[in-house]
Amino acid sequence: MTSWKPPSWSQIPPPSQQWHLDELKNGNLIASHSLNNLLSSSSNNNRRCITFGRIDDPTQIDILTAHESCSRLHARIAFTASGAPYLKDLGS
Repeated sequence: MTSWKPPSWSQIPPPSQQWHLDELKNGNLIASHSLNNLLSSSSNNNRRCITFGRIDDPTQIDILTAHESCSRLHARIAFTASGAPYLKDLGS
């Protein structure tokens, strides 16, 4: 996965659009992740997408999930210039 590059069209969503990923377990909210903050943080190394899954490796995952239905490298979310989200299942 280290050779993966984000799509050339992916962008940080406009500030007027605030995106969150809510993590639920047994119907309860256990975490809410600001996708805008993750994309714009300096620790994200200017990546234009967000990867989530259960593997505890910050070089591969931006959001560590606790849900058993998520795989180790579960999915990536990228945004178009207009802020439309696209989800890619990583098939792991």
